[in-house]
Amino acid sequence: MPRLIQKVLIYATSARGLLVFSEPEFPEIGLQVPGGTMEAGEFPSYSAKREFEEETGLLAEVFRFLGQTEHLKTYKGEERFYRRFYFQTQLWGDLSETWDHIERFPSDGAPPILFRFAWMSPETAQVRLGYDHGELLHRLK
Repeated sequence: MPRLIQKVLIYATSARGLLVFSEPEFPEIGLQVPGGTMEAGEFPSYSAKREFEEETGLLAEVFRFLGQTEHLKTYKGEERFYRRFYFQTQLWGDLSETWDHIERFPSDGAPPILFRFAWMSPETAQVRLGYDHGELLHRLK
């Protein structure tokens, strides 16, 4: 029986575009949107807010649910069933074009991770995002 992994992914949008990030210390890891693993008993909307703040260092209050997807994948020889909950949040104000932020407590217990954030058009992100992170971009308003 595959292990269930529940994730949230957040499409943060602003006048600059869609928020994406890379991991400069691990260039082999693809471009992503903010998100992460839900904790046991956590509601998806709460998890989206928590993960967004942990990963980006930004605060956001409103998260609009966009949909859910499910995938069966093999990771490091283990079959896993991924359930993803997608949200959108709109950001306002004077936002930097790029910035670095360190996620201090990754869910897998790894050491802190440096994230490099930037903005990208949703059309470009659709082509460049890794790990199927762009699968619900068509639902953005």
